[in-house]
Amino acid sequence: MDIQVEVKDWREFLSRIPSKSVDLVLTDHPYESLLRWKGIGTTSRMGLGIKGSGSDNPDKFYPTIPNADLVHLLAELYRVLRSNRHCYVMCDGHTLPYIFQAVKGPWNPNQNAVPFSNLKLLIWDKVNIGMGYHYRGRHEFIVMLDKGKNRKLNDLGTPDILSFKPDAEKFYPTQKPLALFETLILQSSNPGELVIDPFVGGGTTAPACARNGRRFLGADIQQRDVEITIQRLDEQGR
Repeated sequence: MDIQVEVKDWREFLSRIPSKSVDLVLTDHPYESLLRWKGIGTTSRMGLGIKGSGSDNPDKFYPTIPNADLVHLLAELYRVLRSNRHCYVMCDGHTLPYIFQAVKGPWNPNQNAVPFSNLKLLIWDKVNIGMGYHYRGRHEFIVMLDKGKNRKLNDLGTPDILSFKPDAEKFYPTQKPLALFETLILQSSNPGELVIDPFVGGGTTAPACARNGRRFLGADIQQRDVEITIQRLDEQGR
C-alpha cells in the first residue's frame, strides 16, 4: 500500500496536492488553545517531556495553528477533496467557534466562508476522566465536513458519540486512539482510496490507513513527529 510521510509545513504540503484528488481528510491540527498553558509556566498539558520550567524553552511547546488561519486551512482541504467526500478535523471547545466561523452555513452566511455542504459535530468520549477546574474533561470534538451530498457513511448505524479509551502505548502527548481513527476511515473511505493528514503529530492516521488498505499522504513541520509516524508504521510492518 502507498504510504508517504514528509517534513513540510501544511501550506507547502497542501499546495503540492492537485485539486479534487483526495478521497478523505483526517487530521488533528495543533490547536492554538494549547498556548493558554504557556503563560502559566506548565508543560504538563503540552507533554513534550523537555526539562525546564516556565516558557523560557520554546522547544517545549508545539508550533500551533492560529485560529485566524483555520479558514485558509479549511479552504485548502476543500480544494484538494474530490466531490462527495468527507473531511474530519479534531478540535476542542476553544477552537470549535472558529471552525464554525470559517464554514459557510445557516450559522454563517459570509460569502467568503468555505462552502462545505454540511457540518456534523461528533464527540470523542475518552471514557477515562481527565483534568478540569470545574467539570472534569473527558471529550473532544470531531468536526465532520461534507463536500457534496452524495457520499453516505459505510455504516449508518454508528452513533455520533464515539467512545474509545486512549491507546495504552503512548508515542505522543496528544495521540488519538488508533481505533477511533480506524472507525472514521472505515466510515468515509474505501480500500485503495487516498487519505491525507497535513499534521501527522503522533502518527495515528498513517498506521490506521496502512492497516485498512488505504493510500496515505501526510506531513508535519516537526521532524520528530514524522519520525514517530515512520516508527509506528515500521512496527506494524506498514
